[in-house]
Amino acid sequence: MKIAPRRFAASAVVLAAAGLATAAASGNWPQAQPLVPLAALWLALLGWAFHVMLRRHLQFHDQLASTRAQLDIERHARVIAEHALDDTRTALRRVVQQQEQVRETERSRIARDIHDDLGQNLLALKIELSLLHGAAATHLPLQQKIGELADQVGHSVGSLRRIINDLRPLALEQGLRTAIETHLSEFSRANGIRHEFNADADAFKAAPGHDVDAMLFRVLQESLANVVRHAQASEVKIALTRSGDRLTMNVRDNGIGMAGQPAAQGCGLAGIADRVTAAGGKFVIDSKPGAGTLLSLSIPLARPAATQ
Repeated sequence: MKIAPRRFAASAVVLAAAGLATAAASGNWPQAQPLVPLAALWLALLGWAFHVMLRRHLQFHDQLASTRAQLDIERHARVIAEHALDDTRTALRRVVQQQEQVRETERSRIARDIHDDLGQNLLALKIELSLLHGAAATHLPLQQKIGELADQVGHSVGSLRRIINDLRPLALEQGLRTAIETHLSEFSRANGIRHEFNADADAFKAAPGHDVDAMLFRVLQESLANVVRHAQASEVKIALTRSGDRLTMNVRDNGIGMAGQPAAQGCGLAGIADRVTAAGGKFVIDSKPGAGTLLSLSIPLARPAATQ
């Protein structure tokens, strides 16, 4: 062992000092040196003190080594836990992505079913009512009633189209820019809230195979819905920028802001956070009472596969 020489040296000093003290006490030491017994005694005490200090040092060294070993074990356990947490987060993002894909697929299916079934039936009913309206020209009360029914069916067709568009935005088929601009125009017309939209040209050039359009559009829809429900704003500004392989969208309003935890405002923000997290991005809310609210999200864009 490494500490054996130290212990042996300490024992040797103690034994030598004890022997010197014994020789002096027995009279074997020359009488011409009266201070030697005292020196031998002092040396014995010094050796004993050194032995005690060395023993304590060795005990402290052993305790320190044990503490370091325990610390290494805890660090290793923490690394394992962090890896497990990362794996769990990755799996959770994958599950959320799959759920979002299933949700979008189901929305598209419902939209098609409504359009092909209910939409066509309402359209046929509207045509029949128009024909009846023309045939009842000689009976004004009946013609008026048929006209009212035709107007109600027309309103129902319009509502149905809006529902279908919410389920499956047709504008997305013409690109994200067209979908955003169309939705913002309808948003301002319906709610009387001005809008300003600024976007980089590269912001609409997502990497092939990376489906971000639907996610961004859904987030924008929910953000604007929150503005209508809670902000009491008169203006909203949307900015879409791209920096390298990251896409950032900011939605800022000039409303009353949030006084407290954003989650208290409803589950809409939680839904936005889930969508952004599923895409591997970050979602930040910056709001102060009376100073409006800024919703900011940043998502990574998939890189195109390298050509061989």
